Amino acid sequence: MNKLILVIYLFNLSLEKCINAMSQLNLAFYAYFYGSNNNKSFKIPELPSLKYNCYYYTNNKTMYDMLNDTHWIGIYDDKPSNDDLIEGCMIGKHVKTMPQEYAELKDYDYLCYLDSKLDKVDEKFVEDYIDRFFIQQNYALLLRHHWFISNKVNEELRMSMFQLRYKMEEEKYIQYINNQINNGLSDTTPTHCACGFLIRNMKHPIINEINTTWYNHIQECGIQDQISFFFVKQLFNDYIYPFKEIPFV
Repeated sequence: MNKLILVIYLFNLSLEKCINAMSQLNLAFYAYFYGSNNNKSFKIPELPSLKYNCYYYTNNKTMYDMLNDTHWIGIYDDKPSNDDLIEGCMIGKHVKTMPQEYAELKDYDYLCYLDSKLDKVDEKFVEDYIDRFFIQQNYALLLRHHWFISNKVNEELRMSMFQLRYKMEEEKYIQYINNQINNGLSDTTPTHCACGFLIRNMKHPIINEINTTWYNHIQECGIQDQISFFFVKQLFNDYIYPFKEIPFV
């Protein structure tokens, strides 16, 4: 009986340590919006956490003022706002892909980026996946396996053409895709990813290289970052884990 009590005690102690560790993650969430009030992405998502800091980057004064009535930490980024569909998107891509260059974000061990149009993110899901794939394993980046677009880049391109901002850059995307194939990368992948939700292990030695490579590819490809990530992922397959589970409440 004494051995059983000891086993139960050690199990509970281990469980308590795990719970304490999870409650002390050096984690932050962040989102952004760049553009005018007329942009359809002009939206504040539901706050994903009251436990961790949640940052919202914007160059829009109206949006910044609206953030004062929420628990989001508004960060005003003084860049020109207009109705240009491409310019605002491209400004935001730097925040999305290069968090290590932002004073508010660079000292966190883990970061969760969410697109402003997403449903409420499940804080517990993020904590669990950080523990499972960053602490217990050695991945640098987690994101969703795309739930309806196939594993061919031309299918991603085809679906993109239903949105005006992507249609405007069609020739640029085609040239980029051809360049990557000519450089030896494949037009097919086992796991095509959606890029509106990202969990980063900022302690991983290769995460900044992934971030910088992706941003460089975006500059060549254009704002459709799922096309550029299609090829970037092939360069860092061992460090990226695409998951199929739903990370929303």
